[in-house]
Amino acid sequence: MKVLLVDDDPAFLELSKTFLEMFHDINSDTVDSAGEALRKLEKDSYDVVISDYDMPAMDGITFLKAIREKRITIPFILFTGMGREEVMHRAIENGANSFVQKGVDMKAQYSELSKQIYQIVSNTAGY
Repeated sequence: MKVLLVDDDPAFLELSKTFLEMFHDINSDTVDSAGEALRKLEKDSYDVVISDYDMPAMDGITFLKAIREKRITIPFILFTGMGREEVMHRAIENGANSFVQKGVDMKAQYSELSKQIYQIVSNTAGY
């Protein structure tokens, strides 16, 4: 299983990659912009995209819309510190498979994220 992590914070990307790979056996590539992620999705294969919401140039929901406009059907998880319900609803309305809240408890947030990844992948790819 392989995921694409998208976040404009390089330290958070590295932390996320480490947690997912070491504790949850989920391989990942990281990119620091939605534009770079779109280029990677056109040439590489992933099981899930995990994206932050609050990014410069293109926020997570705009990125999700761009993916869906390109007819890329890859599962999408919005992983963000933005706790507003309208963000969650907009994400789901635009084709996100899940929404995971970033929090203070790193172990809990990555446990929830990995649970969502495995659930989505098993539902969409028959793992």
